[in-house]
Amino acid sequence: MSINIEFYYICYALAGFFVASIIFGVYISKLKKEIKVLKRQYEKKSIGADDSSLRVKTLENKIQTLETLLKKQMEK
Repeated sequence: MSINIEFYYICYALAGFFVASIIFGVYISKLKKEIKVLKRQYEKKSIGADDSSLRVKTLENKIQTLETLLKKQMEK
């Protein structure tokens, strides 16, 4: 009789472990998806930041060229 009860305890423990591993697996997969989404958002933001800094540099270069041309025209 005691062997039969111990067998049920072992089965319950294994079933609990199995259910916990399934729940943990689902949780981990959701976290991995969220990490991928956050990485994509970060990459988009960093690309946008690079884009805006390049635009600023381009505009600064244009301003410098216009200033030099204006100075040359003012001298004439």
